[in-house]
Amino acid sequence: MFNRFIFFWSIAAIGSISGIGMWWMYSQGFSFLSSTWTLLFFLLFPILFTLPHVAIDHLPVILVKIFAWAGAYWFIFVLYSIMLLILYFILYIGTNLLHYYTFWQVWSSRLSISVCSIVLLFILKGTWNAFHPKYRHITITTSTPLAQNITIAFITDIHLGPILSNGYSHALIQRLNAANPDAVIFGGDIIDGNIAFVLADGSYKNFTKIKAPLGVYAVYGNHDYFNGDLDAEAARFNPLHFLRNQSVVLNNSVELTGLDDYLHHPVHTIPHKDNAYFKILIDHEPLRIAPAALAGYDLYLAGHTHKGQFFPVNLITKHLYVLHYGMRKFGHMITIVSSGYGFWGPPIRLGSIPEIVLIHIRNTSSSI
Repeated sequence: MFNRFIFFWSIAAIGSISGIGMWWMYSQGFSFLSSTWTLLFFLLFPILFTLPHVAIDHLPVILVKIFAWAGAYWFIFVLYSIMLLILYFILYIGTNLLHYYTFWQVWSSRLSISVCSIVLLFILKGTWNAFHPKYRHITITTSTPLAQNITIAFITDIHLGPILSNGYSHALIQRLNAANPDAVIFGGDIIDGNIAFVLADGSYKNFTKIKAPLGVYAVYGNHDYFNGDLDAEAARFNPLHFLRNQSVVLNNSVELTGLDDYLHHPVHTIPHKDNAYFKILIDHEPLRIAPAALAGYDLYLAGHTHKGQFFPVNLITKHLYVLHYGMRKFGHMITIVSSGYGFWGPPIRLGSIPEIVLIHIRNTSSSI
């Protein structure tokens, strides 16, 4: 069983060990790091990433936010620094083996400063991407009779918590309402794993302002389960109607079926549908695409992957899932996997843009 306490303290331990190599590399280029005592900074700072996750219930809200922001940026700084440290160390070994001591004496400090500059540029670009979401428009035409053309806003992986908090959810709802959808679907991971913090911060209150005449619906994701209270989440996010292996019909035309999170309820059986509605299946993690297509659904919606969020995680998600991002047809069924709106961990997106997916379902005899 997944143990969050062990997981986050393991990250802190790895970060501290990695800090030794980082200190050595950066001390070559930055003279203020030449004193040995500055190594303590690299050894202890990784704890800032862990504290907001393991002590979130015991610290003031403002302190949790400070630690979360500082720790998250340190996490990504360590990740990219270590990747470049490997190259730096290989070059160091190579120059020593070839007795190019003069080359190393001249270039080691410049390379160290260059590495730091590259990492900071990655962080700046990733931060810009993370906080500049886009609308993604997808039009689906169907011969299934519809009472009206419908626009559905699909948004997933918000991860409300110490970083994505009250102001962030306020901006989200403004963007959502600006799109003027008929219905809204949340694809899971609404909170980042601690409902008590979200309630204390008040970020849930903004959801009462959602405007969608055909309703607001949601499924739970794996992070909603982590140290969460599903009943409390459903009660406070009261405009949202959570579907746990349940179905609801919109305007006597579109049937939404929401599945419970697969990681916590690994059920492969998909309710079979052969009615006259346009049938949509909502599944947080895109693991049940094939059985959904066989069960007769017209549209499958999922998130969870963040499209990897940043390199090299994107290479992992692309390998793990049949579809880790985008739109593809599986038989008759159209599958849409979103990159999500929020993020997990560092406020960084590289090669992945946050999005609100606007799905325009149009009544016509033609096919997509």
